[in-house]
Parts: sequence; structure tokens; C-alpha cells
Amino acid sequence: MECFMCKGELEEKRVDYMEDSDNTIIVIKDVPAKVCKKCGEKFYDDSTAKIIEQKVKEYKEKIANML
Repeated sequence: MECFMCKGELEEKRVDYMEDSDNTIIVIKDVPAKVCKKCGEKFYDDSTAKIIEQKVKEYKEKIANML
């Protein structure tokens, strides 16, 4: 596969996913992704993206309950 942004070559890696939301930074470590060797853009397959969305939602709910 090639990068949608720059057409560079993609390689399988484990990365940290980070999201800045409502003055809170959520980090999910060791996420499988395809990473462009040229520009560094990260791409997640559909199943991984769904898991990320679920985890982020859970963390946001936990944070909201703490406040």
C-alpha cells in the first residue's frame, strides 16, 4: 500500500494514539498501524479504529464522572 497523503511506502508498526479532547489528553499505547516511511502519517484499519473510538469514549466517560 501507499500513503494517501504523499504516496510514500507504508510499514506495519505499533504506535501510541493520542487525542486532545476537552482539555484532556488521552493516550492509547501500542496500537497497530500502518505508518508512512516518508511523511509519518498513521493509518488504522477499520477494526482498530473502532476499538480506539470505544476506548476514547470510555475514558471520556470516566473523566466526566471524576469531575
